[in-house]
Amino acid sequence: MMVPFRRRVVLLAAALLAAGAMASEPARAGQPAANDALPTFSDVFFTLLNPKSSLLNPTPDSALRPLSTDRPPKANVAQTVDAGHFQIESDLANFTYDNTAGIKTRSFEALDPAYKLGLTSSIDLEVEFNGLQSVSSGDNLSPTMHAQGFGDVFLRSKINFIGNDSGDLAIAAIPYVKAPSQRAVISNGVVEGGVIIPISYKLPNDFVLLFDPEFDALKNANNSGRHANFTNLVNISHPVPGIKNLTAFAEVFASVPAERASPNVYTADFALAYLVNPSLQLDAGTNVGLNRAAPDIQVYTGISVRY
Repeated sequence: MMVPFRRRVVLLAAALLAAGAMASEPARAGQPAANDALPTFSDVFFTLLNPKSSLLNPTPDSALRPLSTDRPPKANVAQTVDAGHFQIESDLANFTYDNTAGIKTRSFEALDPAYKLGLTSSIDLEVEFNGLQSVSSGDNLSPTMHAQGFGDVFLRSKINFIGNDSGDLAIAAIPYVKAPSQRAVISNGVVEGGVIIPISYKLPNDFVLLFDPEFDALKNANNSGRHANFTNLVNISHPVPGIKNLTAFAEVFASVPAERASPNVYTADFALAYLVNPSLQLDAGTNVGLNRAAPDIQVYTGISVRY
């Protein structure tokens, strides 16, 4: 029996995640126990209150951490932008296609940068723009609906608690609030917010495992009330063998609202990122819908630059 395409995709993603976990186990033996030691609460508190660097005392270029970006997949990393440094992450082009019950929807987005400023050695400030968008939807029997304009703006701050500079484990919090645009179809026109908790762990053999539990307070689908939305993903990444500075990502994403009128969304995401130099990254990826509520396919390419 032929396995449906979407099921094959999610099985492949699950296999990649399992392979990364199994590949890591043999190498765990023999690692020093000190590598697993966690900082105490007082260590974390002291680091937040007494940062090594700040806007007025920037991190020198010679001490910059490796470039960390919240792209190309949906995952957010736990590392912040170095203090006194500025980072831009943006799609170059982003195309989404969906066909549900004969209604075909196409959307294109560009000019959607995220601007990030390192405030201290463990805190940054971020402003994300949902860029210029063009959306069309319709079928063969009805006129095509079309909308275009700039989308919402997200204000975020990333606060790293563990693993910003070293160690296998890294944990951060990203509280955010959405400032809505007033474009119908492109935006729902209301303020929303939430918090993301990136948790990453460096496995042996250069694998990195990342979880992104997220809690959101979102507008109801059919009225002005609010409901809780729970999002999570499992992401694994690894350098591509034989190609220097190229990293591959595989990810399974789930969004589950606590409201019947808002459907669950599941996707399998795959991406590549190429580090041109220590402060410039190019990327490309695709997200595949795993249920009817998710877009069928999304493809994108992007760039990240640190100053």
